[in-house]
Amino acid sequence: MRRTFMILSGMWCCVTCRLKFLSWVLGAVCLTLSVHLARGQQAPAVPELSIRATTRLVTVDTIVTDADSRPVSGLTKEDFTVLEDGKPQKIAFFSFVAAEQKPAPPPPRLRPDVFTNRPEYHSANGPLVILLLDGLNTLPTQQLYVHQQIMKYLTSLKLAGPGTAILALGNTLTVLQDFTTDPQLLLSAAKSYKGGRTAVDIESPKIEIPVTTGPGGGAPAQTHLPGSTANDDAANIASQTKPTNSFAELAQSLKRFDSEVAANDENVRVRVTLEALRRIAHAVSGYPGRKNLIWFSDGFPISLALDQSTDLDLYRPYHEQIRQTSAQLSDANVAVYPIDAPGLITSPLADPSSIGPPSQAQSAPFAREFSRKATMNRLADDTGGKVFYQTNDLNGALQAAVNDAQSYYWLSYYPERKKWDGKFRTIKIVMTDHRLKVRHRTGYYAVDPASWRKAGDEKLISLSDLHALSNTGVLFYAHPIRPDKKGQDVTVELLIDPHTVSLENGSAYSTNLDFQIGAFTSDGKLAHLESQTAKADELRPETYQQFLRSGIPARFQLALKPGNYVLHVAVRDNTNGHIGSLEMPLQIEK
Repeated sequence: MRRTFMILSGMWCCVTCRLKFLSWVLGAVCLTLSVHLARGQQAPAVPELSIRATTRLVTVDTIVTDADSRPVSGLTKEDFTVLEDGKPQKIAFFSFVAAEQKPAPPPPRLRPDVFTNRPEYHSANGPLVILLLDGLNTLPTQQLYVHQQIMKYLTSLKLAGPGTAILALGNTLTVLQDFTTDPQLLLSAAKSYKGGRTAVDIESPKIEIPVTTGPGGGAPAQTHLPGSTANDDAANIASQTKPTNSFAELAQSLKRFDSEVAANDENVRVRVTLEALRRIAHAVSGYPGRKNLIWFSDGFPISLALDQSTDLDLYRPYHEQIRQTSAQLSDANVAVYPIDAPGLITSPLADPSSIGPPSQAQSAPFAREFSRKATMNRLADDTGGKVFYQTNDLNGALQAAVNDAQSYYWLSYYPERKKWDGKFRTIKIVMTDHRLKVRHRTGYYAVDPASWRKAGDEKLISLSDLHALSNTGVLFYAHPIRPDKKGQDVTVELLIDPHTVSLENGSAYSTNLDFQIGAFTSDGKLAHLESQTAKADELRPETYQQFLRSGIPARFQLALKPGNYVLHVAVRDNTNGHIGSLEMPLQIEK
């Protein structure tokens, strides 16, 4: 069910039923008390952040090292020159981030029935590390070795280590452990990892090809390929195979069929991987500072290399999709550190950047392998990370990635070009001391924040979101209230942080938010979906000030039967497409 609300004259008014205004006011007061007055504790201070507007601030976290790859501290803003498409930019904000800096005080404790996606309640102070176990693009034997090495690393991890999360990529992206510094929780999560859909499942599908062998040949065998159109494709081949056809023609038809299946499956795997990387970017965008994504994988191709020139129509380049994904990771200040899974054991291919692209005379498997490594290089270079090839020192590689998050420079600037044409703009940082080496994101897309709807998918909640990462583009608190009597609705109150949504539009104050709450049963079925829109083209100044002081309230009623549920709550700022989400349990007694 979807309802549209308008904010008029300093109040929330329901378009279809204005009498509900009283419940909105009561909900705002109740939620403010339940969140901020957590059993007598003082309300947390409002973050000293500026309200988001359409002006874009580009941030660049920069690793600076000397000739011996040691981090360099003590530099000033004057030591850096930022170039966008070759033109100098004025540095608006500059700071040096070091792990030894005094950590922020812990946030006030929340009541057990209040939930939030605010990062300070889900992570430790200091650098953040995400370990991504990629079963989709890694063979089972290599996954086993990676798993053993990660267990070894986590066993030696001290309690004062970085805030670490463990994710697994198979058919879907799974959270094994949210950010924590507790090594026992991380060890338990790593032990629970059983692997998922792997590269071998896709690249070696079990297919029985129906073949007509000529006069007296047997009936075509049944084809089995879950999730594909292999039945139709194979039947077409069989129907086109005449008794008079030569075995050479038949072999060519079957080889063409194999190429089509491989191309389709490769494309699915690339799309699933890129979508997982984008989901990670959305999930940690609200976390401050640099985040390091350590990706254990065999990689995926930057373009689909084919065995024969006759298959050119199946060729699929992924350059642009990879660059767009890299830009989204960079916008969320996520640096990618791919660790070559085969290289942890042995790899016939060295760092591809050191040997150049393969020649036409080299084999197709070698070209495909080179393409996969090129993708890993691309993601690392674009986001300011680093690739680790042919290393058996996993602890050393992990520590090197962690060190990057413990000491770096934070530069921000407002681009001089204000036209958001959607084109990619390159970023280059030049040091006054040319002996120093720098590593940073390579650029960003100058996308108009309002153009997010062009992507075509405006859904906030789907079945794939259950038990997924929480998004932090919009931050909020949530308070579910169970009914006192049988047959009553469940009430869900929200309080949105006004500093994480756009409240300005030129000289006027306005906002446009979408809300969705999905109630999932214990077996993963969607039992109820509630959708609402809150829109105001011109807020009164006193309403705007009230929002800044107390937050933006919202209140929902859900008709649910007794049982156990998982509520998935999502909020979207329609001005720029930023999304916040979280999950919370709910039990309704009979």
